[in-house]
This record gives sequence, C-alpha cells and structure tokens, in this order.
Amino acid sequence: MHTKMRLVGAAVAGAVLLPVGASSTAFGQSAPAGATGAAAARGCVSKLPDSAKAQTDRVTALIQKLEGQGLSQERIDAKLAADYCLERVDGGGSDLSTLGSPSDEIKLSKPVIYKTSGKDRYIAAAGWKWKRFPGNVNGYDAFGITFSKKVTPLAHSLVYQGNGNLYGKKKVTQAQESGPYGSGFLFNEGPRNIYRGDMQGYQGLMGISFKASKVGCWNLQAFSKYGHSWKSTRATGFSIGKWSIGVTWTNYNHNWQQASQPSKEVTVCRKF
Repeated sequence: MHTKMRLVGAAVAGAVLLPVGASSTAFGQSAPAGATGAAAARGCVSKLPDSAKAQTDRVTALIQKLEGQGLSQERIDAKLAADYCLERVDGGGSDLSTLGSPSDEIKLSKPVIYKTSGKDRYIAAAGWKWKRFPGNVNGYDAFGITFSKKVTPLAHSLVYQGNGNLYGKKKVTQAQESGPYGSGFLFNEGPRNIYRGDMQGYQGLMGISFKASKVGCWNLQAFSKYGHSWKSTRATGFSIGKWSIGVTWTNYNHNWQQASQPSKEVTVCRKF
C-alpha cells in the first residue's frame, strides 16, 4: 500500500507543526542576531573552505565534534564565531524539543542558522538523538530540514553515528529530495546492539547551505522532521515543500513522523 504521510504547517488540524508565527517575530521584522555576530564581523579570517559543499561538510563535522566534547550550544556558537567567522543569526540557544507523539522515544533539535563571512550564504543545521532504542526497527528512516520561504540551496550533508564506540560515523551527501524549500535524506537507523547499548543511527546531524532565493532581504524560519519506519517498510517517495516534508511509505501502519520546534525567525539577505 502506498500512503503519503504529510504535515503542512498549521494548515492541518492537529498537526505537530507550530503555526509559522508561533515562536517568532512578525513577518517584516528582523530577528535579533546572536551575541556572536559582532565578534564574527570584526576582521575575522575564516578557516573554512570556500566551496559551499566543503564548507557545509566542515561545519556539520565541527558541530558534531564540539557537541561530542560536551560543549553547550553557547560555547559552540562562540567557537564557530571566533575560529570560523560564523555569525549565529537565529537568536541563540538550542532545544532538543519535539512536537507531538512519540516524544518518549526521540528528541529533535530546532535548526540553528549561521551566516558565513563575506558571502550572502547561510548554513542551517539540525539533528536528533534517541532517548531510548525504538521499539520497532528494520525499516528506512528519513530526516530533513525545510523552510517557510523559498531559498536557493547550495549544498547539504547528513552524518549519523552511534552513542559509543561500537558504531562509527556514516555520511550521506546524496539527498533523496532537494528543492527551493529544503532537503531530505533516507537512511537506515540500524544495526543495533542492545547488549552493548548502541545503535548505528542513535544520533545525527544535517547541515544545509543556502542563499536567499533572490536579491533583497527576506524573513524565514526552518524546522526539522524525522520519519521512522519498521518491519522492512520502504519509503517510495519524498517531497519537500513550504513548511512540509512528505514521505510516502509502503505500509502506512509501520511508521511515524516527528517534527521539531521551528527556529526563530531570521532575516536573510542577498546582494546579487
């Protein structure tokens, strides 16, 4: 059976996504830049590679590394500003907070958004961490980031790994779907070893590099979404739209989908 599971912002009654303005300033107003913005703007020389793909890969790896060292989001932002000239533009902070059910199994992070130095380029990053092993496994999983306004995607990357030393990092650079509203990936969260307390896809992080869709300044928000399936369920389709990530599964009874809180509203600008 082919059933499409899709949530579109607040337009669906009972949907797990917040209305676009629920946690943000009103459209037409600029969201405040984080405290790291001024430091990044004062003669900072970035250590990042110039290409969007290499830059996205590097920033995703850096965030994962710093998180693995136990740094708070505030310290991660400060490190990225000082060493890599990345200005946090979505107001600071980060919450592993999930909307809807089953929030007892997994937590998602609302996207953080950085502006790169000297370019009209931005990088959004979001990830997940399982609170406990999923009760049902052996199917494909999905993860993506989507925006409230059209953007020009430049590159994307997904890296996931276990919680200990049993399962190392796996990197996916070929998105299942990418368009003007974001990108999404398919992967398998297994294998797992319950005796050693680890699973290949226990945690992960996705990064997407983008520009404003056209010249000017535009306000937007982002959110992340995770789709989990089991009993050898396969995903047969993937769609990215405004405030929506849709996945079509072979069995609609053997999957669930979970959305993060939206980011704060940010202003992205493009000169040409």
